Amino acid sequence: MQKTILLLHLLCLTTILGQEFSITGRIIDENKQGIEGTEIVLLNEGTISNSAITNKDGNFLIKNKPGVYSLRFYFVGTVIYQTDFNLDKDIDLGTLESFDNSTQLREVEVTSKKRIIENQVDRTVFNVENSIRSTGTDGFELLKATPGIFVSGNQIGIVGKSSVSVMIDDKIVNLSGNELINYLRGITSESIKNIEVITTPPAKYDAQGNSGLINIKLKKTPEDSWAVNVRNYYEQNSYPIYLGGISFAFNKNKLSLFTDYIRQTGHDKYWENLNNDFETERWEGSTNRKDTRDINRLAFSLDYKISEKASIGTKYIGLLDNPDTADRNATAIRDNSSNDITSTFFTNGFNKNESSNHTLNVYYVQKLDTLGKQISVDFDYFNYTEDQNRTFTTREFSAENTQIGSSFIANNTSLQEILNYSGKIDVDLPTKWATYGFGGKISFVENKSNIAFFNLSSGIPVLDINQTNDFDYAENTQSAYINFKKSLSEKWQTQIGFRYENTIVEGTTTSLDVTQNQENNFSYNRLFPTMYLTYTPNENHNFSANYSKRIGRPIFWHLNPFKVYINSFTYAEGNPFLQPSFTDNYEINYNFKENLSFKVYYSNTIDGSMQLPIIETNNDETILRYFRDNYVDRYQFGGTITYYFDKIPWWESSNTINGYNNVTTFIKDVPTEARNGFQYHFFTYNTFNLNKSKSLKAEVNYEFHSARRDYYFSATQYNKLDLGLRYSLKEKGLNFILMASDVFRSYRADFTSVVNNVGQLNNSYYDDRKILLGVTYKFGNKKLNASQRETGNEEIKDRLK
Repeated sequence: MQKTILLLHLLCLTTILGQEFSITGRIIDENKQGIEGTEIVLLNEGTISNSAITNKDGNFLIKNKPGVYSLRFYFVGTVIYQTDFNLDKDIDLGTLESFDNSTQLREVEVTSKKRIIENQVDRTVFNVENSIRSTGTDGFELLKATPGIFVSGNQIGIVGKSSVSVMIDDKIVNLSGNELINYLRGITSESIKNIEVITTPPAKYDAQGNSGLINIKLKKTPEDSWAVNVRNYYEQNSYPIYLGGISFAFNKNKLSLFTDYIRQTGHDKYWENLNNDFETERWEGSTNRKDTRDINRLAFSLDYKISEKASIGTKYIGLLDNPDTADRNATAIRDNSSNDITSTFFTNGFNKNESSNHTLNVYYVQKLDTLGKQISVDFDYFNYTEDQNRTFTTREFSAENTQIGSSFIANNTSLQEILNYSGKIDVDLPTKWATYGFGGKISFVENKSNIAFFNLSSGIPVLDINQTNDFDYAENTQSAYINFKKSLSEKWQTQIGFRYENTIVEGTTTSLDVTQNQENNFSYNRLFPTMYLTYTPNENHNFSANYSKRIGRPIFWHLNPFKVYINSFTYAEGNPFLQPSFTDNYEINYNFKENLSFKVYYSNTIDGSMQLPIIETNNDETILRYFRDNYVDRYQFGGTITYYFDKIPWWESSNTINGYNNVTTFIKDVPTEARNGFQYHFFTYNTFNLNKSKSLKAEVNYEFHSARRDYYFSATQYNKLDLGLRYSLKEKGLNFILMASDVFRSYRADFTSVVNNVGQLNNSYYDDRKILLGVTYKFGNKKLNASQRETGNEEIKDRLK
């Protein structure tokens, strides 16, 4: 009897898994006549699953196994209708009536909703339409509801990744920090179709950075529409900050236009306490810094549809920033034997900073057929200029508060200009058997830095030739890739890609002191494979494994030998001869239903770079020099659990815990020891509907970071609580926001280390406790959400961070 029951269960399961559902309907023209010959294509993750042709009466029928699909209708090569749905039952689309010579069909509502979380072969997709944050919010707030993503202060990341890049419709947004957040706040939540979390980027994307990708997919822009979105935010931390922005979107006939302008003013405060324990004395330093926000940003895009299969467009982003800083440092020298302060150094500094950032992209897309085959070509130009002029004065006072000697006054200048030209081509070839992709890219980078140091103590500028030089850096990278995605069976899918990059580097430092002249010319070739395998036994379980190899090219300001002086005996400088690092990443994932996921990961990095505080002696004077080099090899082994809760209609919660063990090995002779150990992080983001109309929402977000041992230092635990209210008048296009960040001012940790037998304690705070009050107003066609194309030199601008 038990064997019979088991056999019946197996037969039932086989029947369910092998079951097919049908999609039916009819297409008619303006004369109520059926349209014969309309091609209907059913796609799953870009791969064609099935297709059909309407008969002479315009009727169609497609059958397929259960799953999440896109359905496209083509007539004479033109997409006349498209919809996404979860095929879990028979669907009748009814009669679809065409207009304007069958070039546009009315939208048909498919009642079957897509799963809120989809696990695809190379990414996880969060379909935001079922989230209670999907109305009355913006792109930045929606990221908090996305499982596996954490938002902390002005940082956006993927749990378990060292960094992340954000994309809009598969194109990188080349902004970071506050500028990226401000950009995302300009995208309304109603305009977002889904958010893709890509922990292992495919071969199509640049191999730069051991990072993941967040891809925000926008809804299709409706024809003959326009909209204006005005937003104003007032933020209060230690100082007031104001941000105002206005965007305009227009789409009519073959032309689509989008412009966005923001203006940001105000200040931020920064505190740092830095203590150094020497054998006979202790330095007790305290720094207060006031940073200026003075930002103007303009974004502009223009897209033109040449024909049904060809389009061309351009996009420009310009950023003008004057992030001046004023700082004051007091460092007391305390005798270890008597514990008395013997002298105190006071340093006042001001850094005049002007920077500009200009990006221009021109693209062309040619569709080859109605099945998704296409070629796209991008040309990009990028220019970044930063002019720094820092003047500081250091005075020494005795224990009796009497100045010792004369003041040390200096001026340090730096002019850095980065130019990047790049071009790339991408080819997509989906077929019934598999999906192919290949392409190539060439990129040229020029980085020029002029640095000068003047001693002004005598009242007459005296050039210090030991700290004055020119640094020229050129980088030429050629790359090519191929990608292959295939459904091996109903339950198995695979994707394999290879990206080849060849890089030639020429670095030259020219100094007035010819003994300091240096050249660093080298080249390297690397193959960067990516591999994915997924197994889906049924709709409740999904298993996957993936591997990728990545490169970490140095951030440009890490290459700049410009010295930033805290006082006359403490400074930090870049290293123009940093080498790239390489990382191998492995992941194994298990997903249960659409709410719970487990991930185990391992990464191994060689030739990693970091900054060390080096103690040096110069003319019997102790110098604390922060210097960056390729010091370490490092590996991490960890796990992540993510749970998305939406079982209660008025409460949505995204929760993630990530723990890992790290091991650092120094590959160069350094005066310190590695500190290794286990650490973990916890993030929870919660949204509550407070009324029946769902117009009033509350947010409670919390994060916790455990104590840790990492690289050469130890750090104490820290945490952060954010609270918020949001009120939306959807019919009037008005949204009001009130947010409190780091309520208990607990987002700070103590860092301790021992270098050169000198103990160091560091504690800093970046003014994260703040209150934000905002209002946004949108008028025009409320359904308009203009598509925004980003640029192709993303890996270059990512190195400005």
